[in-house]
Amino acid sequence: MPEDRSTRRLAALKGAAARTEATRPALDLAGWSRRSEFLYVRRLEFPGQAPRIPPGVFDGEIEGLEDLLFFDTETTGLSGGAGTLVFLVGAAWCEGTDLEVEQFFLSDFPGEPEFLAAVKERFVDRRAFVSFNGRAFDSPLLRGRFALARIPFEIGRQIDLLAPARRLWRGLTGDCSLKTLEEKVLGVMRGIDIPGSEIPEVYFQFLRTGRPGMLPVVFDHNLTDVTSLARMWDALGGLLAGDVAAAPVDGRALGRELLRRGDLRGVDLLAEAFRQGDAEAGLHLGLHHKRGGAWEEAVAVWERLVAEARSLAAAVELAKYHEHRLRDPFAALERVEAALSWSLPLSARTRNELARRRRRLERKVQRRADPRRDARTGG
Repeated sequence: MPEDRSTRRLAALKGAAARTEATRPALDLAGWSRRSEFLYVRRLEFPGQAPRIPPGVFDGEIEGLEDLLFFDTETTGLSGGAGTLVFLVGAAWCEGTDLEVEQFFLSDFPGEPEFLAAVKERFVDRRAFVSFNGRAFDSPLLRGRFALARIPFEIGRQIDLLAPARRLWRGLTGDCSLKTLEEKVLGVMRGIDIPGSEIPEVYFQFLRTGRPGMLPVVFDHNLTDVTSLARMWDALGGLLAGDVAAAPVDGRALGRELLRRGDLRGVDLLAEAFRQGDAEAGLHLGLHHKRGGAWEEAVAVWERLVAEARSLAAAVELAKYHEHRLRDPFAALERVEAALSWSLPLSARTRNELARRRRRLERKVQRRADPRRDARTGG
């Protein structure tokens, strides 16, 4: 497994040589300062690039941008686990209208406690931590490294932008990798870059040779990841606050996300998308009306979907409405039979479900037609 190979390589590199402060030369890393033998730090400022939108649209307990820390890590493996080392951490925070970024680089294993202590010092005063897939990957790795180093620290409230990004933009971008979102949503085009899968090998090569090699590209890769988090926060916050020009998005996705958060502005967005021919937006709009008990509005949406798009889902909703709401199995059966007559390509499961529904409705219709049958059969 990849994790096993990573662990074995780390063990071999750790045992290759025991370097001391007297013999280990400082690395020539442009823009980086050497904090200690194995710890390097780079500080950058991006004027006017702090997110513009108050973060209350995400979490009412977060009072301002000063509560947030955007972070990303680079590691010796992509599968996680105890054998994976975090060797680079990028952290960004807001200072007025500026975005401040600090990166921490571990140049060799013996310096990990100092490296983690420096990261903790940057993290400790923040109330919320913003990442992209950090809840599943970066945070557990950092938590494990802190535990192994016996440094007490727990990353607090986390806001992972991957899930809302998928809900809002998957329909536009397909692939929801950070790089794809940067290009298609944020308008960020990377220059010279390196795939994340190749980053561990760059670090291993540095440990073997002591030469930076491609490390500067890795540092810039991490820097772009972190600054893109701030840009994405701004775009998400803008869209959810009502600024539909904050980023490319389709009305259906934004409408669903707003309704998911209890914001009824989503109804108008779904209705507009439906008017423009988005049948899926119509389905979500109809279900919203159904959940709210607005049956007349829901039925109007479903009727249009059946008439204009031959929507099987809408036909089933109308059948359920007639059967359970109006207690009219005759009308419900007509809906099911009409849907089956469309000869749509159906999965075996869907066809079986429709057949079961039709059989049940046929029994109900038969009972209505011959009420004495129930008395004779006891049913």
